[in-house]
Amino acid sequence: MARSLEPVGSVADAARRPRPVWRSERTYIVATIAGVVGLGNLWRFPYMAGRHGGGDFLVSYVACVVVIAVPLAAVESAAGSLVRRSPVGAHRRANARIGPLIGWSVIGLTTVILSYYFVITGWTLGYFLEALRGDVRLFADFTAGMASLWLFLAVAVLVFAVLIRGVATVERASLALVPALIVIVIGLAVFAQTLDGASEGRAFLLDSTSDGLTDTATWRAAAGQAFYSVGIGQGVLIAYGSYVPAGTNLVRSTAVVALSNALVSIVSAVMVFGVVFAFGISPTAGAELSFTAFPRVFAEIAGGDVLAVGFFALLFLAGFTSCVGGAVVVMSAVRDETGLGTRPGALITAGVITVLGIPSALSFTSVGFSVDGEPFLDRVDQFTGSGAIVVLGLVGAAMLARRLPRRALTASFGADAMPFGRWTVGPQSMIRWAGALPLAAAIAYGWGHVG
Repeated sequence: MARSLEPVGSVADAARRPRPVWRSERTYIVATIAGVVGLGNLWRFPYMAGRHGGGDFLVSYVACVVVIAVPLAAVESAAGSLVRRSPVGAHRRANARIGPLIGWSVIGLTTVILSYYFVITGWTLGYFLEALRGDVRLFADFTAGMASLWLFLAVAVLVFAVLIRGVATVERASLALVPALIVIVIGLAVFAQTLDGASEGRAFLLDSTSDGLTDTATWRAAAGQAFYSVGIGQGVLIAYGSYVPAGTNLVRSTAVVALSNALVSIVSAVMVFGVVFAFGISPTAGAELSFTAFPRVFAEIAGGDVLAVGFFALLFLAGFTSCVGGAVVVMSAVRDETGLGTRPGALITAGVITVLGIPSALSFTSVGFSVDGEPFLDRVDQFTGSGAIVVLGLVGAAMLARRLPRRALTASFGADAMPFGRWTVGPQSMIRWAGALPLAAAIAYGWGHVG
């Protein structure tokens, strides 16, 4: 019988047989929430909402989470549970000819996302160090020199060290401290509502227009954020799902993870936009938006210097845990497919991420590396997080839904269909929906452009 699994830790040892499992469904849910809640919620969601109309983006995002993200995430998790392999192995099982190409594309996309995610995590480390010194600078001053590059390299070295030495300590810390981060964010969101101008922030985030909701760019960005924050199209759900214990209800657990993640994102945005409008910050500032707001709010709070230390420490831990979790997924595929040991697998993983991430790190330094006047980090995030991740997530999930044995995949959900009025929602309907989504998305996209 497979032994119980510390969250994520044994995912790196992908070649181990028999494959270990999570201790329980609850452990799987908590670990997955801890793995996906992080900078995608506190950094990316507010800046994407700022760029795409606030309330229009929020409505589109919630719809995408419920209608698209939950079914696709459940299908990916069930496929991992059925195949018990890395994302490459799961897609190969679905289609021996083109499956490996899609699987490696997923790993490649995750690697590119990690390359700039390491940069953002470096910012949290830098702000934590500044908070310890009692000198939290505004973002423009923070990035005036080469600090962004050095902090990025520091994160890369730390991730490599964790990959070769084991991640159990980081995992246990994240499971205990990520809830504390969420509590602080809720508290900051409440405080932000007391600032002058916070009502404008709420209106920006909560009011939507019919014109905005017909914009295909808004829906594409919202779908990308849903995929990005939940982990669709990045291999993490397949990898995590490959360790679920028998009897896990993947419909229920996936819904809990996705909706919890969405709630944290919305609360984070309430906090950020309360500060943004109180201090006259442009909501369309881009990737720097949240990190422009954070120092402002701590300057306004009694005891903010002390609170800043705890907040940035927890934010760094959340970001770092996601960095490690993503790197583990990449390394698991490398080891699964090549048979390499831990050290060379970790070296290849960390090395490729580091090389790819240098341009993003330089985009927020005195070098100011940019493309057509836009920071390179922002550009690559838009391409991957609002474009490639949607296409690859739809195509990958559709292949798994269509090509894996239907009866076996259905059984892997561990759930029965539930009635909702005239409709029933369950494994079969989710599998059919995942298989049909690429065509539905293509039609909707084409219709939007024609209109």
